[in-house]
Amino acid sequence: MNLWMVVRGKEKLTGRHIVFIGAIIVFLLLSAGWSAAYTSRSEFCRTCHEMDSMYQSWQVSAHKNVACEDCHAEPGAIGVMKAKGKGMREVYVHVTSSKIEPKANERDINCYNCHQDKVKTNADKALAAKDPHTVKHFDNGMTCITCHSGLVHNTQLNTMVPSRDTCASCHLDAMRK
Repeated sequence: MNLWMVVRGKEKLTGRHIVFIGAIIVFLLLSAGWSAAYTSRSEFCRTCHEMDSMYQSWQVSAHKNVACEDCHAEPGAIGVMKAKGKGMREVYVHVTSSKIEPKANERDINCYNCHQDKVKTNADKALAAKDPHTVKHFDNGMTCITCHSGLVHNTQLNTMVPSRDTCASCHLDAMRK
């Protein structure tokens, strides 16, 4: 059974060839599925020494039960494929570079997966309750990260709400009144 001879047209394709090709395809699909699942675990992120400090800060944050991928990858199959591609690039940089600076983008759409109840459509009612999570902020180009940057990976910030200084960066005039 020489598959190369079949490819070159020197041998006829038989049932044994088809079964062999099918077995290879099944093996590759199972391997890809297992690899995607294994590398989606937060513990896997820790396997690179550059990520250890991020892993440690995540472990003491309020988000310690949320997987890294839930915040740092787009949702859905396309998002998983993009995250795996980015991960392969990071492995390449890790192996070929003397210095690597991990940088992951937080995505507001991922925040909304758990916190959709935070966005208030009635701005007046929200402001009366001193709740800053209004549609008005988002309509003005702000994102969750605008106020909550460092929430998980900065151990000084990850157990606190944004400070008054964060609000003052945009609302200083209103706060002086």
